[in-house]
Amino acid sequence: MQRVADHIPAQRLGYHAMRTRVQFGWTDAYGVLWHGHASSFFEMARADLVRGFGLSARDLFHTGLTVPMIDLWIEYIGPAYGDDEIEIQATLFRPELPFPYLIFEYRIFRMETGAGVLRGRTRQLLMRKDGRTLIRIPDAVRESLDRIWKYLEEMPRWEDATHEP
Repeated sequence: MQRVADHIPAQRLGYHAMRTRVQFGWTDAYGVLWHGHASSFFEMARADLVRGFGLSARDLFHTGLTVPMIDLWIEYIGPAYGDDEIEIQATLFRPELPFPYLIFEYRIFRMETGAGVLRGRTRQLLMRKDGRTLIRIPDAVRESLDRIWKYLEEMPRWEDATHEP
């Protein structure tokens, strides 16, 4: 167990990975991946992870929930260049207690060299569409979260799991 976001005790499980290439429009004048795209990569990986478990933003919206981002932390490690293949890895922390937060952690690597590009963490709040905070996570959402955590238990884990923002 480690403490994340407001010292919530949570377990880091394995990660889900997806690959993409750095598009020309994602680079700056020097041909380097522009730092402003970090949150977009995190969103891509987060959506790819939860989509198959019924927890996409659209799925949650249809159940009367929204998931606004309330925290974003990014660390830039090294460059990626136009047309580099990158792997975006994402995990969803499993809190010790049922908090109405979704806490994701991300790492991005260049496939050619294995070098790190970015790492980060986001925290989203599960809340009702009318803006009220959830007291209890709905059963359908809890079941989807349990399925994601079961999936992540079987996935590869980061070796250096001690880094804290």
